[in-house]
Amino acid sequence: MKSPRPHDAGVVKSQLHRTLADFLRPGPPPLRIDHTVEQSLGTIRATGFAERIFYFYVIDGQGCLSGVVPARKLLTEPLNRKIGEIMMSRVLSLPESATLLEACECFILHKFLAIPVIDAKRHLLGIIDVGIFTDEVMELGESGANDQLFQAIGIHIQELMHASAWKAFKIRFPWLTVTILGGGLCALMAEEFSATLQHRIVLSVFLALVLGLSEAVSSQSLALTIQLMPSARMPWRWLAMRLRREALTASFLGLVTGSLVAFMVRILWNDPSAAFSIGGSVFLSILTAGLLGVLGPSLLRVERWDPKIAAGPLTLALADLFTVASYLITARLLLG
Repeated sequence: MKSPRPHDAGVVKSQLHRTLADFLRPGPPPLRIDHTVEQSLGTIRATGFAERIFYFYVIDGQGCLSGVVPARKLLTEPLNRKIGEIMMSRVLSLPESATLLEACECFILHKFLAIPVIDAKRHLLGIIDVGIFTDEVMELGESGANDQLFQAIGIHIQELMHASAWKAFKIRFPWLTVTILGGGLCALMAEEFSATLQHRIVLSVFLALVLGLSEAVSSQSLALTIQLMPSARMPWRWLAMRLRREALTASFLGLVTGSLVAFMVRILWNDPSAAFSIGGSVFLSILTAGLLGVLGPSLLRVERWDPKIAAGPLTLALADLFTVASYLITARLLLG
């Protein structure tokens, strides 16, 4: 394989940072949300189209994107049904200011065949289809710039598939130092609160359990967030929705598990104050761990770091730090 020439990387970079206005296609005629399937098919036949059709996009009376109907679904629905009844209202779109790089990332992450492009008021401007990736971007690879191209969109194919053990170590170890640092800080906090731990042995006994619960919830939240993360450009509305949902779920988990642990302490040690302190710490640590599981990979994606490698050590280290801090501070405040 020929080594990429220096100017090839510059070509790749300049191409990938062009806005989607240079690549827009009109796409199929948009469907009206208040039309029937029969009316829509009539419009399509009258208008005609010369492009590949994967999806039909739906607009309202103001021309704003409202939903999407796969071509197969449009052809199989009863003719008298309204488009608004059969469309999917949740539709991924890209703003006109997005770049070719971001479009390529969306195609890879979501495996869609076409994506609509909208303006600031959600007016449908046109579409981009997967041909952007195959026709426009892959042409850059003919000059030997494949590696720069894939690294630019965050896919280090050669590193992942052919990395030596030493190179894999260099990629992964820096993030493990976060775990080492977090563990060291937790040990320092435990030393600072050693008198509290010695005064109430039950606190030392249950610290490992509380840490385990926090890490378990953080790992669950982290895995779900990475799986559901929609695109390389982090949509803040999606992040806010995920945080709200995770806060509610983690609150339920914290309340139930905290109550169970508090009940265990109360029965086995007959120490009501310690039970309240430990149970309350479980609630706080689980709630925070769940939120960190969302924030960790999301912020790493914003910074263009790979959340699959970096998010685990970083998120778990932060969850451990908060868990130990809240556990010990709560114990000192409530138990003296």
